[in-house]
Amino acid sequence: MRRLLLTLAVLPLAGCISAPPAPLDLAVSAAVLEARTLDDAVVRDALARANLPAAGVWTLDRLTVAAWALRPEIAVARADAAQARAAAQAAGQLPNPSLSFDPAYLTDNAGGSLSPWTVAASLGFTLETGGKRGIRESQARAEMASREWQVAEAFWKVRQDVRKAWAARVFAERALALAEREAGLRASFSAWVETALRFGAVAQPERLAAVTALAQAQAAARAARGEMAATNAALAAAVGVVEMPFDRVAALPENLPAAIDAPALRGQALVNRLSIRRALADYDVAEESLRLAVARQYPDISFGPGYTYDKGDRGVTLTLGFTLPVFHGERAAIDEALAARTKAAAQVTAEQAQALGDIAGAGGRYAAAYAAWTETPLAVDAGRRAAAAAEARLQSGAGDRSEQVTAALAQVAAERAALESFRAAVEALAALEDGVQAPLWPASTLTADMQKRMR
Repeated sequence: MRRLLLTLAVLPLAGCISAPPAPLDLAVSAAVLEARTLDDAVVRDALARANLPAAGVWTLDRLTVAAWALRPEIAVARADAAQARAAAQAAGQLPNPSLSFDPAYLTDNAGGSLSPWTVAASLGFTLETGGKRGIRESQARAEMASREWQVAEAFWKVRQDVRKAWAARVFAERALALAEREAGLRASFSAWVETALRFGAVAQPERLAAVTALAQAQAAARAARGEMAATNAALAAAVGVVEMPFDRVAALPENLPAAIDAPALRGQALVNRLSIRRALADYDVAEESLRLAVARQYPDISFGPGYTYDKGDRGVTLTLGFTLPVFHGERAAIDEALAARTKAAAQVTAEQAQALGDIAGAGGRYAAAYAAWTETPLAVDAGRRAAAAAEARLQSGAGDRSEQVTAALAQVAAERAALESFRAAVEALAALEDGVQAPLWPASTLTADMQKRMR
C-alpha cells in the first residue's frame, strides 16, 4: 500500500521542468545599450539579410535596417509574436487526464478479520464537445497573425522615426550653413560700417541698425547650432545608438516625384496598410471567440474507469459526468463575444477611414508644396545673379559694400525660402507614406517581402 501511495504521489511530477533563470540584469542591459554602435555584428548581419552594403554612406535604408537590429521596441514586438506562436502550439493540446485517489482507514475495525483500509482510485478523461479544441486552435492562429502584423507595425514605426529624424538633421545642417553665412555677412558689413563711421561716411543710426542685425543673425546662428545638436541626438536615438558617424549620413535627394497617383495609393492603403491588416486579424480573433462562446453551450463530458477496494472487496467502476447549466447558460458570454466582434468590425472601418483621410490630406498638401518648391529655383537663381553683379560692381569700384551685402543677404533669404519650401514638400510626402505605411520616397529596397523576411 505504501508503494502504491508513493507511486501515485510521484507520478504527477514526472513531466515537470524547471524555468530558466530570469535573463534580466539592469546593470548589464544599461552597459549593452550604451555600448551599441553601427559597427556591431547584429547590424552587419541585418544589412546582409537586407542585401545592403556593410560600409559606405548611411542612407535611409541602411539607417532603418540598423534601427531594426538595435531598437528594443523591435525585440519586444518579436517576443510578443513568439509568445503568440507558443500559445498557438498549446491551444491544440488535448486535456490531460486526471487521477484521483481516496484512501480511508477504519479505526473501529482494527484487529478484526477484515482489512481496515478502504481505497478508491479513478482516472478521468475530458471529451470536449462542439469542436472547442479546433476553435481554440483557429483563435490562437488568428491571435498569432495579429501579433505578426503588430511586429510589422513596429518595423514601420521605427522607419518612421528614423526617416523623420534623418530629414530633420539634414534640414538642420543646411539651415545652420545659411545662418552662419548670414552671420558672416552681417559681421563683415558691421565692420565696414564701423570703418565708414570713423570717416564720417555713415551716421550713427546706420551703425545701430548694422549692430542690431548682426546680433540677431548671431543669435539665429547659435539657435541653429543648438538645433543641429538636438537633431544629431534625435537621429542617434532613432537608430538606437548613443554616438554615430554623422559625417557619413546621406543628404536628402533632390528628385521629388512630380505627381502622386492618389487613387492608386488609396487602393493600396485600403488593402495593404499595416494597421488595417492588423485590425482584420483582430476581427478574426473576435470571430473565433464568438464561435468558442457558442460551442461552450455544449457541455464537455468527463468519464473514466475507477477501482475500489473496500475491506477486502474489489470493484471496477466507470464514472460519467458533465456540467449542468443550472445557475447560468452561455447567453451572456455570447452577447459579450458578439459585442466584441461588432467593435472589431467597426475598428476595421475606422482604420480604412483614417487611411483615406490621411492620404487625401497629405496628397493635397504635397501638390501645393511641390508646386511652390518648383518655383523657388527661379528666385534662387535671380538672387545669385544679383549677388554676383553686386560683387562685380564692388570690385570695379562702381558699387559699394552696402549694395553687395544687401544682394548677398537677399540670396541667402531666397535659399532659405527654397529650403523651407523643400521641407514642406518632404513633410507632406512623409505624411503620404504614413498614410500608405509603405516607402514612397526616397526609392527603397525595403519592400514588404523584404521586411517580412527581416521579421
